[in-house]
Amino acid sequence: MPYDSSDQDNGMPIGPGGLLPGLNSAGQIDNIAYKRNVVAKTSAYTVKVTESGTIFTTQGATGAVTFTLPATANCDGCEWTFYNCEDVDMIVAAGTVDTMTAINDVAADSVAFSTTSLQIGGGVIVFGDGTSVHAMILPGQAIQTVTVATA
Repeated sequence: MPYDSSDQDNGMPIGPGGLLPGLNSAGQIDNIAYKRNVVAKTSAYTVKVTESGTIFTTQGATGAVTFTLPATANCDGCEWTFYNCEDVDMIVAAGTVDTMTAINDVAADSVAFSTTSLQIGGGVIVFGDGTSVHAMILPGQAIQTVTVATA
C-alpha cells in the first residue's frame, strides 16, 4: 500500500529489520542512487535524445567509431559524454551541419580524435541548447590532438 506523504502524524514507514525501505548496504536509496549509463560502441552509432546523460565509450572497437548526434533542434538540454578507450579514430558529429561549437569554430560539423598515438584517453562532453551543440574537450592523460571539421 502506498504511503501518503501528507500523513505527518505517522512519519516515514520503517521497512523489515527496522531499516528504511530501499536502502542498500552503502546506505543509499537504490532507486534514486546516482548511476551513469555507460555504453560501449564498436562501430558507427546514431545517438538518441533519450540517451541524454549517457557516457559512450569505444571499448572493444577495432576500427573507427563515429557517433552521430540527433538533429540539433532536438538536443535542447541534452548532454552526452564520449570517451575513446581504444587506439582507434573516434568522431562525434553534429546531427545538423554547421551547428557544433568546438575549438575555435562556431560552425563545426564534428570533432575527431584521429591522430596516431593520441587517441586513447581522448574525450568530449557535448550538450545542446536547441540552436547549437557544444563540444567541450576533456583533458586526457597526455595532450590530445583534436581535429575540428567544417564542411
